[in-house]
Order: sequence, then structure tokens, then C-alpha cells
Amino acid sequence: MTFIDRLRRPEYTGANRCWPCTAVNLAIVVLLAGAAGLLFTPLAPLVLLVGGGAIYLRGYVIPGTPRFAPRVVELLPVEFGPEKHVESDSIAESVDPKQLLGTLIDAGVVVADGEDLRLTDDFRVAFEDRMAELRTLSEQALAERAAAVAAGDPDAEVHANRILLAGGRDIWLSRAVAIAETAAAETLAGFDVPTDLRAPAAEPLRTLVSTCPVCAGPVVETTLRNCCGGPGTSHRKPHRPVLACSDCSTVVYEFDV
Repeated sequence: MTFIDRLRRPEYTGANRCWPCTAVNLAIVVLLAGAAGLLFTPLAPLVLLVGGGAIYLRGYVIPGTPRFAPRVVELLPVEFGPEKHVESDSIAESVDPKQLLGTLIDAGVVVADGEDLRLTDDFRVAFEDRMAELRTLSEQALAERAAAVAAGDPDAEVHANRILLAGGRDIWLSRAVAIAETAAAETLAGFDVPTDLRAPAAEPLRTLVSTCPVCAGPVVETTLRNCCGGPGTSHRKPHRPVLACSDCSTVVYEFDV
């Protein structure tokens, strides 16, 4: 890994870039470059180069940007950039939920914990190990693994940062959902769950993950935000409850409201 690679923060750049944060940081860097130029003219281009490079590689350069940038930009009569959060489908197919739950309990996949369900320790370990393996794959390789466990024998395609399982029903998956649901379906094979119930179980099991499919950080219940200070970006559904990674802000699951 090169020095530049170590500087990159993909969770805040590319398709995940927060444009309000970028705009505010660029404005601050320009102001700092102007101030530096007044003190010593050659400093101005150096500040612009270092600051601009940091924003390009890391998303923002000013500490605490996610906390203050959205409030600053809300005061401006300008809309910045596209929404970065896109809802993801699921490989799951509809089945009788009582039959599915009974099968998962009998197979030692989930166990009742009061009024809630949780993964058994054995399944959780195997599930997280499988996610760790899938996390290392390229987008195309991951798409092919997802297609192999999805119903209907779909074709695997990659478009930008999303996976398309094309078939009778096109399924669009984020990388997080593809990793989590593919890992769930593949792991169920080792717990003697019938083949026709593995894909239907994938989405419910995704709601029980405790580690991020993308970075292995802790998954917590939170809400969507309009900036990179929180998971996702959705001007249509701000504050919608979700499961998201507290480290990289990847949305793992969106709850119906």
C-alpha cells in the first residue's frame, strides 16, 4: 500500500462524497491560502495544493467538518450535489415467516432472547467469518457470489458502486447488502437450512448483524443524516431509522417507518 493509499478515505470520497462538507472545506482552504499569501506570497499555492489534495483524497481537511458543515450550508441558497444514499434491494424472496423462523430456530441459527431474536454464537462466528472473506473480493466477484445464492439464477453485473442481479426481477444491491446477504445465505448451507429458504432468510439475518459488512466496525441503530457526519444522505427521508456502521457510516439496513 502506497503513502497516497494510506491517506485515502473512501467512506468520504467518490460516490460517498458529501458535497456540503467539500464546499465548506474548499472555501476555508481558499481563505487560509489568501491569509497565508498576505504573510508570504509563495505560501498561498502551497496551502491550496495541500488543502485541495487532502479534500480530494479524504473528503475534508478541517477537523469536525461533519458537525458544522451541514448547518453552514443550510444557510446558503444553493443545493450541493446529488444524494449519496441509494436504497438497496434484497436477494430475499417472500415465504411463510413462521415457517422460516421455525426452521432457523431448529437449525441453531437464531434463538429467542426475551421478546427479541439474536444470532446463536456459532452462527454469528461463521457469519462474520464469511463476511470477512467476501469483503476482500472485487465488485464483480462479489456480484457473482451474490447471484449464485439469489433465486432465479440472475446474471451478475456491476454498475458504478452498485451490483445488479438481472433476471425476472432486477435486484440492485449496495456492497454492504451484497456482502451481508450473500454471507448469510452461504453460511446457512453449513447449518442444514434447505436451499429454498436460504435466500429468504438473508434479509432478516441482515437485521441482526453486529459488525459492518464493509469495514467490520460496530453496527448501531441510528438515523439517516444529510451529511457525511452520519450514515447515508437522504433529503427525501432524513431521520429514517437505520442500522449503520459507527465507524464508516455505511447503511446496513433501513427500517420501514
